[in-house]
Amino acid sequence: MRKIIVFEHLSLDGVIQAPSGKNEDVSNDFEQGGWTAPFQHPEIGQVIREWMQEDCSLLLGRKTYEQWSSYWPLHPDIWPVADHAMKYVATRHTPPILWQPTTYLNQPTSELTRLKQQDGPPLHVWGSSQLVHTLYQADLIDELRLILYPVIIGSGKRLFPDNGMTPITWNVTKRHTFDNGVLIACYERDRN
Repeated sequence: MRKIIVFEHLSLDGVIQAPSGKNEDVSNDFEQGGWTAPFQHPEIGQVIREWMQEDCSLLLGRKTYEQWSSYWPLHPDIWPVADHAMKYVATRHTPPILWQPTTYLNQPTSELTRLKQQDGPPLHVWGSSQLVHTLYQADLIDELRLILYPVIIGSGKRLFPDNGMTPITWNVTKRHTFDNGVLIACYERDRN
């Protein structure tokens, strides 16, 4: 059985929008892009690089896929796994395939329920806020890997939807704190 693992940079107030760069995601007039920059730390980078070396398929929302397809194929030296991994893209449309191999999921909840029953590597979700909301509401997330930064952004896309949430219990599996106040915490879904 395959797992769905969500990876997110997260502010104290739950914002995940544009953590890495000013122009990463300016939707809804978001002006706080690049908010993780003051907290860069070699050990945090090492953890992220270790995650990037794990065998996986990528599960992405359409916007993240479109952004990544113009970047990661040009940087296989940084993230070689991403280039050859199967990319599953949740979308209501069927745009041109920009990055091979790619499969579009037009009915993500039912298609992912079926995919999770198959053999294969875990499905890694990076960013993709709308997709994460869909996965959470369908109780399809098996693991969360969160990098929590000691900053409040005030507005922006959040990790979980504001309403319609069903309580779900998680167990901490790993945690690491850094001297700059950043916390990495990994959680597994408690299905008991």
